Order: sequence, then C-alpha cells, then structure tokens
Amino acid sequence: MFLPSEYIWLEPVLIAAGVVFVIGLIGNALSFSNRFVNALVTAIVFAVVFGVLYHLSRADVPPSPVEFLPADYKWLQPVLIAAAVVFVVDLIGNFLSFSNRFGNAIVTALVFLVIFGGLTYLAKEQGQPIPTITVPVPDASPTPAP
Repeated sequence: MFLPSEYIWLEPVLIAAGVVFVIGLIGNALSFSNRFVNALVTAIVFAVVFGVLYHLSRADVPPSPVEFLPADYKWLQPVLIAAAVVFVVDLIGNFLSFSNRFGNAIVTALVFLVIFGGLTYLAKEQGQPIPTITVPVPDASPTPAP
C-alpha cells in the first residue's frame, strides 16, 4: 500500500503496532495502578476490540494443531491467543518503562513491533504467506450515457 514491494511484509506489522499503541493508551488510561493490572486491563481491552472485529469480519479461522474450544466458539481461539500475547508484551513493556502512560504505550508498541516484526520476517524468509492490506480501487471505466 505505501511501501515498496520488497518491504510489503512490514505493512501489517506497522499497522498492528499502531493498534497495540492505541490499545495500550486505553489500557493505561483505565488502569495505571500497577504493572500486572495494567497489562491485564490492556489485554482485556485488546480481546474485546479484536474479538468484535474478528467476529464481524467473519474471517475463516485457520486450522490449528491444538483446538481447545468447541466448534461454535472456534473463532474465539485466535482472539484468546492474541490477547495472551498482548498481555505478555504489555507486561514486558511495563517492566521496561512504567514512568508515564504515553511512554509505557510507546514501549509496549515497540516491544510488540520487534517481536511481531521478527516473527513476520522469519515467516517471510521461510516462504509462508504474509497477510497484506489491499485497498479496493473503484472501476475507472467510463459508464455509458443513458
């Protein structure tokens, strides 16, 4: 979308880090009492936002070697896994910087960027498909006059 083709794998990483930053700010605004509670609140806010978006998108759940939820709630499995990852990332960010809400959200987003970016790069190098963001372009062909 906005990067050269050799760096297209970075787009979802940068967008996801931006989302984690905003979610981190929301979690910090709701609870900034201690590191663990802050990370827990951030993960819960992330799970709610991501769960609603994931459920509304009606995305197909990729097959997983470990299925721990019934078939009716299969869509919830990636949401719970992602929330657990955000909890750990935010906890790491909280231990690195817990001075103010904005700085904490920045550090959390940077930790996420490094971890998710590294995993995405490894997947790209191994030939795994990387999700890309496509913007539909309206058809520019002229419509016939009535």
